[in-house]
Amino acid sequence: MPISRRSFAVAATLAAIIASAPATNAQTAQTGAWQLRYEPSSDRWGERVQLTFEDYDQRFGHRGQTSFGIAPSLLQGLTAAQLASAEGPVRFRLVRDAGSFNFVGQLYRGRGNGSFTFTPDPRFAQEMAKRGYQSPSAQQQFLLAMHDVGYALVDELRTQGYTRPSVDDLVTMGMHGVRFDYVRGMGSLGYHFRDTDKLVELRDHGVTPAFVTGLASSGYRNLSADKLLEMRDHGVTPDYIATMSSSGYARLTADELVDLRDHGITPSYISGMSELGYKLSPDDIRDLRDHGVTPDYIRALATAGFSRLSTEQLLNREIHGVTADFADGFRRIGYTRLSMRELVRLRDHGVSVDFAERVRDRAGQSVSIDEIIDRRDHGDRY
Repeated sequence: MPISRRSFAVAATLAAIIASAPATNAQTAQTGAWQLRYEPSSDRWGERVQLTFEDYDQRFGHRGQTSFGIAPSLLQGLTAAQLASAEGPVRFRLVRDAGSFNFVGQLYRGRGNGSFTFTPDPRFAQEMAKRGYQSPSAQQQFLLAMHDVGYALVDELRTQGYTRPSVDDLVTMGMHGVRFDYVRGMGSLGYHFRDTDKLVELRDHGVTPAFVTGLASSGYRNLSADKLLEMRDHGVTPDYIATMSSSGYARLTADELVDLRDHGITPSYISGMSELGYKLSPDDIRDLRDHGVTPDYIRALATAGFSRLSTEQLLNREIHGVTADFADGFRRIGYTRLSMRELVRLRDHGVSVDFAERVRDRAGQSVSIDEIIDRRDHGDRY
């Protein structure tokens, strides 16, 4: 039977009933509702379960929702086959160093919901004390379990020489995704810091071991943490570097890549310019992009009779506001041999196509560009 809104409502009600019941055991920290979605193997994540908690603690008045992906093998009492196709009641567990989550509810072909109870592990505070940590509060222990912060992480931090973080710091790390695998991965790449704040910052900005490894494979090694942050924040990814390289912009410095990315230089822009015959230096292509010179615009100018313009001519045209429509307008009223320099003069003196057409019609014959400009400068009206 498919999971319906009513089923979710029943689960939520059950969670509320459990939460409102008197605490009979000092070890019982929190209860709440859960949902899950089974996600078969993918190129990005591999097989996983997206698990969502909505928790409630009557003692602290705390409510919150947390969702994260987890390997199906970590859910004790569930198999991949059950997750994919089972229908009906289910019970399973998620065991962490700080405690265990016990789930009851319903599954229906890759989706499920129900209620959970968290039971803190009484040995956890003792084991943390052996490592020099204060005993966590019940709320802290719940959050440490929720975010999989355990012995492996704190031992890894000690091994790498970090200043011992507080329990609150450990909670923050877990909530921001700085877990054992992340710390070990960054450490194996040579990134060790005095305290954990830098790790949290890097993780928040998407600087992962995979990102660092990808940059190294592209030729960008031994970058500082700040340079990694800058490149990630500005969208200079391994994919961006690869496509820029294939477009003819290889061996650029990290600063040059950041600069080009900031100015909107994309592989498609480079490809478009290249197709029109423009093989440009990083400085030239940045200047053209900054002034709005696009492949479409260059094609429009060519249609108006201005092809094979140099970089300098294109920039001059853009700076002075000579548009393709402006050039085509003069071509339409008979000025078919104007140079780009003459168009710039007309634009700079405020001569519109309509004005030039009226001057010509009043004179009854072709009028030179110099005369049109002179009449415009003297305020003649037509």
